[in-house]
Amino acid sequence: MTIEHDELSTLVPHRGKMFIIDRLSDADVKNWIAESETKITEDFMFYDKNLGGVPDYATFEMIAQTISSLMGFYAREKGIKPNMGMILSVSGLKFDESLIKAGDIVKVRAVRESALDNVYSFSAEVFVGEKHFGSGKLTVMEMTS
Repeated sequence: MTIEHDELSTLVPHRGKMFIIDRLSDADVKNWIAESETKITEDFMFYDKNLGGVPDYATFEMIAQTISSLMGFYAREKGIKPNMGMILSVSGLKFDESLIKAGDIVKVRAVRESALDNVYSFSAEVFVGEKHFGSGKLTVMEMTS
């Protein structure tokens, strides 16, 4: 199951250049697992010409958007409108490398570890190509109407 960028944009609040992931390459709402892919180009929002690539910390936004996409996909599967989310905390964010170059494909795998009411904790792994790049945990709160 793959959800491409245009369809994915209907599930998340991000728009324009701020919506940076290209696709969900896998999403399992029953087990709360999502995998995304993003191809890095020189016109990518976080590309830094002085560095010659994208700094490691930009993968944090890829993680957050992967989680947002999974929550939007879940809402669509349940026939409800996706809600906005807010990041409450980030912990254990660490990187094996410091730079991602143009042409690289960044893959993010996010797994929900716990849920309490409308607060969810996710762990995430980041890969550049098939090589492990980093990991971390995010706690998010779904804003309910």
